[in-house]
Amino acid sequence: MDLLLERHQSVIRQLRKGEPSKDVKELFNEIVLFLNHTIHNETDGLHILSVICYEMARFTTLNFFNDLEIINHKFFLILNKTFQMLFTKLTFVSLTKQDEQCIDGISLLIRNLCLYKNKISTNFYIDNNEKLNPDNKEIFKLLSYEKIFFTELFIKKFVRLIENDIVINNYESYHIKYKIIDRLLHVFIKLNDIDKRLILDSIVKCLESKIYTNLYKTINLSQHILNPQQSFFMYTCPKFIRLCSYKRQDDISNVLSKSIIKYHDDIFEKYSSSVSESEVTLNQSIAWYVELLNHIALTPTTREFFIRKFDAGRTVIDQVINILKEGSLIKSVSENIELFHPDVALMSYSITVLYNLTFEKKIFHDLKDKKVIDICKPLYKARDKTIQFAARTLAAILNKEDIDKINNPSIIARSYLYLIENTIDDVTLTYHGIKLDGVLTNLEAIVQNDDVKEEIVNDDDGIPLLARCAYEKNLDIETIQIPALRIIDAVSFVNDSAVKQIKENDDLMDHVKDLSNNNDKYQRAIAKRILWKVEKEVEFMSKQEKQKKQNQIKIKKIFDEKQAVYQYVRGDHHFNLTDHKTSEKFDLMISYYPDDKEICLKIYNRLIASDFYRILFDKDNLHSSNPRIMAEAIEKSSIILMCFSSKYRNSYACRLEAEYAKKRERPIIPVKIDHQYDPTGWLEKIIDNKKDIDFTKYEFNIMFAQLIDEINEVNERINKK
Repeated sequence: MDLLLERHQSVIRQLRKGEPSKDVKELFNEIVLFLNHTIHNETDGLHILSVICYEMARFTTLNFFNDLEIINHKFFLILNKTFQMLFTKLTFVSLTKQDEQCIDGISLLIRNLCLYKNKISTNFYIDNNEKLNPDNKEIFKLLSYEKIFFTELFIKKFVRLIENDIVINNYESYHIKYKIIDRLLHVFIKLNDIDKRLILDSIVKCLESKIYTNLYKTINLSQHILNPQQSFFMYTCPKFIRLCSYKRQDDISNVLSKSIIKYHDDIFEKYSSSVSESEVTLNQSIAWYVELLNHIALTPTTREFFIRKFDAGRTVIDQVINILKEGSLIKSVSENIELFHPDVALMSYSITVLYNLTFEKKIFHDLKDKKVIDICKPLYKARDKTIQFAARTLAAILNKEDIDKINNPSIIARSYLYLIENTIDDVTLTYHGIKLDGVLTNLEAIVQNDDVKEEIVNDDDGIPLLARCAYEKNLDIETIQIPALRIIDAVSFVNDSAVKQIKENDDLMDHVKDLSNNNDKYQRAIAKRILWKVEKEVEFMSKQEKQKKQNQIKIKKIFDEKQAVYQYVRGDHHFNLTDHKTSEKFDLMISYYPDDKEICLKIYNRLIASDFYRILFDKDNLHSSNPRIMAEAIEKSSIILMCFSSKYRNSYACRLEAEYAKKRERPIIPVKIDHQYDPTGWLEKIIDNKKDIDFTKYEFNIMFAQLIDEINEVNERINKK
């Protein structure tokens, strides 16, 4: 045995020098030979394997571990059998000191091989060295360290150990069982070919167990690192749920919410009484708990639990708000940026939880009442992008009525693009606890701010990222594609650069053109608006101008002033200009948002009853679904009555109509029908200091009389031109 260890040390010395060792295979041969001859001396065999595995684990990044002959070597067959045997003993009986060292060394080597050298190799030759027929795929043997060690049978053993032992029995915190299962579960998170569905329910049971909750009660404030038991329950299990349960996320989150949230007061108890920047381990462990809460909050049906008090005097939201108000943590996040810093992690996950909970109406109003906007403001100075994004977005969303007065809209816009970029290619569509669909939902509200729109257009990746969200077929239509399309609809109003970028994105334009013929009238309407802005509007306006000039020429030819008086005197000629009328003309067109139809219809009916005006009123909302019909209506109308409200201001169909009227130089009479709203943003620019007729201020008849006066004044100005 001593000679073998000396031989082993010689090979290790070569590896330390970075020299590719030709003797590794020979060393493995010698180890196999030795183990076969010491079958009755288990202690020596386990000792040899322990020493070899501990040393080899340090060199698993070297290329020779990808050698097919190495992967196929009997050494790994023996190693696997020994590992399986020791793992079975670990499940049912106590291990000797030598057993513990050996399973620790083997699991460490396996871990490193699977993480750093898990390349799948294919055996292209059979025993007689003939090359296989590539078409005969079933003969090809695919090999990897993952396939060697982590068979389905082993995974079931692993699950059995957790369910029948770990979640029931509370061992000493440094027990070898915790060390091994923590290491293996960490590996399982990283590997792709393991069926993680087999493991999920057992990990859920770990987080539902009393052991998990009690660990937060008993954590030693003076410890600097977690022990193996804490690491497994408090860090690795939540991480496995977050990263490996996305196919069952709603199901598992609903199960966990009933226990994880219910016992929040027990978990926060020690933290609430011991907040200190110096208590690194406690802050880190609470950060992992809040991160798990955030994962649960992504499932809408769990959010009601966040505002329940259960047996405690506070809700989870109250606990999280207290964290965000802690002065030492606010100071720390303004100085530190790394997410692995406990303070940054804790604040990042805490503000993100509140951000994700705002999608629930009850919680939205609760956060507003608790003045969370004021809590967000100090976090604008945080160096971490996720904290900045969540804090600024949360403040903006909670203060929707002042969306045009957002602080630093350019920073917010860049934060959204950063989140989209980091979520769109992730298999879970999530980054740091923030989901892509939530990002787009909130961006829809924020993008009402014209400065935010401009920043998106000016960013090289802005429109391309939104375009991908709109057309990539793997993304959900309702929660991602349509919101992205609406945002593109919004940014198309910014400037010619926005229109150009949209037009030059071939994949996006193909998608938009397909949608313009879609059976879904809502998607079809959005697509037609985008097409109108990008292609059709300029063409239509050009035709209108051309037609106008042609009509003027025809009229001039027919009505020759030198002959007119004689034609009239003779009485043998009359003018027929019918052919030169483009269409029926209207004195007024009422522009309104469909939800405001009741008051607008009342105004329309009174105007019709007066019998003085020809009025165009879009009762069937054709203008919002077809921009061409809208444009034709404006071309026929002399004056536009703009019945504005907050909903009118937020409607892209209404904006399209208002801006087209402005471009065509139609006189606009602003009519206020929403007492809580005064013009802001683009609407304020359109109205341009014109005095509005405020139907919310006085009795209807009084304001209607004012409206008639204003119409008459505008008509007089038109007639004087």
